[in-house]
Amino acid sequence: MNIKYLLGLAGLVIAASGHAQQCQIDRMSSSQLQLNATSQTRSALSFKVNCDLKYAIQFRTRNAEGVSGRSYLTNGRLGRLQTQMNISGGSGSRWGTPMTQSGSDQYIVTVQLIERPNAMTPAGDYTDDLYISLIF
Repeated sequence: MNIKYLLGLAGLVIAASGHAQQCQIDRMSSSQLQLNATSQTRSALSFKVNCDLKYAIQFRTRNAEGVSGRSYLTNGRLGRLQTQMNISGGSGSRWGTPMTQSGSDQYIVTVQLIERPNAMTPAGDYTDDLYISLIF
């Protein structure tokens, strides 16, 4: 069984302003978070945001279940496996809500498989999508 999160970097949204402002995401450690098919397995990715001024960053997943970071992997049919995602870095760990930041920040996103696959778990590739939006 293959379990993975696919990272989708949402397009950068540029707020209208009277001066040029630069903001970028770099030093991305990976474009995928891969999990083994065992309970409590974890995976992480890190990246750095560099901005001239204040910016807002928002983390969300396709299968989010609220703002706590709880989500699930699905095989596109009947299979679902619960996960817990966490954000460290910046000034908070809220999902689905833009967080105002300033300057440069290092972020680490971790995902942990909460529900262990068993003999009744349908076979297949289980995925979810992680979206990171940067607004400046």
